[in-house]
Amino acid sequence: MTRKLQYFLIISFIASLLLTPFFIRVNIECRSQFGECPQELEDGIGKLEGGSLYQTRRKIASYLKNNFLVSDFSTQYQLPNSLIVNTIIKKPLFAIQDRTSGKVFLLDKEGKVLSTVESSSLPTIIQDGETPNLFALTLISGVHEMYQVGYGTITNDALVVDMPTGVRVLFPLRGEVESEILLGALRLIYAKITSDNPKVYSQIDMRYKNPVLR
Repeated sequence: MTRKLQYFLIISFIASLLLTPFFIRVNIECRSQFGECPQELEDGIGKLEGGSLYQTRRKIASYLKNNFLVSDFSTQYQLPNSLIVNTIIKKPLFAIQDRTSGKVFLLDKEGKVLSTVESSSLPTIIQDGETPNLFALTLISGVHEMYQVGYGTITNDALVVDMPTGVRVLFPLRGEVESEILLGALRLIYAKITSDNPKVYSQIDMRYKNPVLR
């Protein structure tokens, strides 16, 4: 009798382990490399809460695989009923500010909008709408790296950047010349005109094959 009871307990224990994912209702906790998950992600994952461990894991995997904010993720079950979701959130590199609404959109390296914020310290382009010009974003990022100038404005057919000395730089909006070449040329020209006689020139127009000084 004792042996039968032992077998029964062992089988019951194994069965409970196998069936737990299908019956236990889990609470979800979302984490990222920055601590908490972005609110948009929290809201989406929160809608999946309350199901079984098995169902919830499948739904979360499907949701996160198709979420442009997330580059990778993993899940971890913790007793008694918690499912920890660890995510790696894509890092924004640029920002766009819509001239009309004032909204600031944070973008990844591919130009995808990751979130909307009130303000940003990232290299920012002020323009109409939120459609990114990756060439212009790359240019303002390079200017920011070299001179800590964080803003540029798209006006007509140019990216306009005002330097700390008062010199205005006009960049093209299309990549007929690589951004690295334009930035390298700017470094040489700007260093020369600001060291020789800073008040002679007020504008560097980089839209031409041979940059024009005015």
